[in-house]
Amino acid sequence: MNVKRAFTLIELLIVVAIIAILAAIAVPNFLEAQVRSKVARVKADLRTYATAIESYAVDYNKPPREANVGVYGNIDQVYNQSTGSMENVAGILSTVLSTPISYLTNARDKDVFQDKNLIAALDEQFYTYQDMLMRSTGPSSNNIYGSAFYVAAFPFYGNWRMMSVGPDRRFGHPGTVPTAQLAYDSTNGTISMGNITRCQVYSDNVQPAPGKGYGPAGTTILLGAP
Repeated sequence: MNVKRAFTLIELLIVVAIIAILAAIAVPNFLEAQVRSKVARVKADLRTYATAIESYAVDYNKPPREANVGVYGNIDQVYNQSTGSMENVAGILSTVLSTPISYLTNARDKDVFQDKNLIAALDEQFYTYQDMLMRSTGPSSNNIYGSAFYVAAFPFYGNWRMMSVGPDRRFGHPGTVPTAQLAYDSTNGTISMGNITRCQVYSDNVQPAPGKGYGPAGTTILLGAP
C-alpha cells in the first residue's frame, strides 16, 4: 500500500515564516544598496556636467546660460504655459552644451531621483542648473534674480551650481533659503534630507558653515544653518 506524504500545515507555516524573516532582512539592505547606487550615479553625472560646463567656460569665458537664455522677469516671460516649452524655464541647463558643439550628448538628463516623479516642478524633474554669475549680477526686474541671496552665495558656489534633489526627492527643505537647501550627507542616513550639489568652487557636496556670511560688506545673508 502506497502512502502519499505531504507537508503538514505546521511545516508550511514554518517555511513561510523563514522566507518572511529572510525577506525582512534582505529587502532593506537591497533598497539601501539601490539608493547608494543612485547617489553614486548622480555624482558621476554631475562630474560629467562639470567637465562640460568648465570646457564651455574656457571657450566662451562665461558659464552656459540657463534655459531661459538670460531672460529674468515675470514668469510669463520665461515660461510659455500654452506650449509647456522648456526653452524658457529657469533652472534647466541650456542646450548650448550639446549643440552646435557637443560638450555633452544630452544637456538635459532627468534627475535620477525624479525619473518617475511626474508631479514635481518641471525644472526639478531634471538636474537643476543655476547660472550663479547671471543671478548674482542681474538684470532683475522683480527682485527675484540678482537678489541679495545670490550676491552673497556667489563667492561660495562660484559661477555655477548644479543640483539633484537627492534621495528624499525634495528640492526645498524646512526653513528659508539657503538653509532650506541642505547638502545631502549619507552619514545622516542613506535616505536623509539634502540636495546633492556640484559647483564651480567645490567638487563635492559642501554645506556652508553655520552662521557664516558671504557677500559684500553689510550683507546679512547667512548661508549656513542657524
